[in-house]
Amino acid sequence: MQFVATLGVLGTLATSTLTAQSTSPYVVATPAPSGFDRAQAQAATLTHLKALIGRNTQNPPGNELLTAQYFDSVFAGIPGVERHILPAGEAGSGRANFVARLRATNPSKRPVMIMGHMDVVGVDTAKWKTPPFTATLVQEAGGVDYLYGRGAIDDKGMLSAATAALQQLARQRDQLDRDVIFLATAAEEGGPEVGIDEMVDKHFDLIRDAEFALNEGGRVRVAEGRVMSVNIQTTEKVSYTITALATGPSGHGSVPLPDNALAALARAVQRVHAWKAPVLLNETTRLYFSRLARIEKDPVMKAAMQRVSAPGASKAQIDAAAAILSREPLHNAVLRTGQSLTLIKGGIRSNVIPSDGSATFNVRVLPNDDVRGIVQAFNRVGGEKQVKFTLDGEPRISPPVSPVSTALYQAMETSAVAMVPSTAVIPFMSTGATDGAALRAKGIPTYGILPMPLPMEDELRMHGDNERVPVQALGWAAEFLYRTLQRVTAR
Repeated sequence: MQFVATLGVLGTLATSTLTAQSTSPYVVATPAPSGFDRAQAQAATLTHLKALIGRNTQNPPGNELLTAQYFDSVFAGIPGVERHILPAGEAGSGRANFVARLRATNPSKRPVMIMGHMDVVGVDTAKWKTPPFTATLVQEAGGVDYLYGRGAIDDKGMLSAATAALQQLARQRDQLDRDVIFLATAAEEGGPEVGIDEMVDKHFDLIRDAEFALNEGGRVRVAEGRVMSVNIQTTEKVSYTITALATGPSGHGSVPLPDNALAALARAVQRVHAWKAPVLLNETTRLYFSRLARIEKDPVMKAAMQRVSAPGASKAQIDAAAAILSREPLHNAVLRTGQSLTLIKGGIRSNVIPSDGSATFNVRVLPNDDVRGIVQAFNRVGGEKQVKFTLDGEPRISPPVSPVSTALYQAMETSAVAMVPSTAVIPFMSTGATDGAALRAKGIPTYGILPMPLPMEDELRMHGDNERVPVQALGWAAEFLYRTLQRVTAR
């Protein structure tokens, strides 16, 4: 059923959300914060998300100007907000960033920034059950309502909840002790650096005074019918491309050659694919496993988490515990630099032995690891004289980890516990790349959260087919962001 609900219907849906069974992970049992209307936030977030999904910002080409104009129209209706549509890239490309600033009447502290990206990854429409660029409401088995559409999770859901939260927070402008900056970027999903990089290079004056920022990157994880953990990103891996080039003699397919370039490439790529980089913990990942152990149900995994994060653990103890944790791909990605084979190219015809072939690995390097050492390891492990692994581009310096001692991190932690007293709040290192790295590099501590509570089944649809978000999760997200911003800005 196509999602064409009006604000009135959305308000009814929000009210039914609040009276749902107490077992729902999206129902907040504690009182709403001062000045916050839950039904209104639920309705507004749904309205914004419907509008954003309907604006096709598939990257490439991006066309983020469509979304920037929408935000400009929304924030134009909020008193005390300054707005900037910032065209990006080549003239006429349709790319843009957007900045709005809610001015506190009498600020005494530096601003807080909340941000997200407007572009989305591409889709294979044949594999979607709904039109990916039309917000579509589907009631699944068990009576759960889902909103389908590209960007529902990554990252238009975040932007929609942030907008709804700011619409309500703006009514308290006289009570705020700092401005709130809203930043919506282009090109986070790749391509020309016309998003956060252009903001930092050309428009940094609009955001440079932010004391800290709240971005995507973390997770609110649902398991066993409740919000099990709130994972706040404080750092992230650095993304690189490493290419394998194989060379050898060409020839007719009727005469097999022992030095076939593609055969050598296949052997080397398989070895590198199976190789695991050494375990390398940092402050964030140690704390991550230590706190995750408190809620882990599997006694074997729980013990491994405790051992790997124990103060003074030896390398042998850490490696033994990591071997157990690495059975779970997400844990494995947190423990070490990881490589994923993403492209293989070679050959021109089925009866021609080609003289070369290539393979591409997407490599996510830990902040405290050395990508040059990883390239050397690939060449050693690959073990084929015909195959050479090389780094595309130059090594980059990892930005500093955002500390857990700031007012923003503590506000996020306090808000999570206020909404779900039984949840675990966990510092988190993202295995993916976000715009937060560029801000950390400029000295702005940045924290990541995807504020919609999601079971793993839905979280894994990010960048995949049939991306969706539980409708009730949107109101939860708006409340979490409102609580966080109110706590960090209230006098």
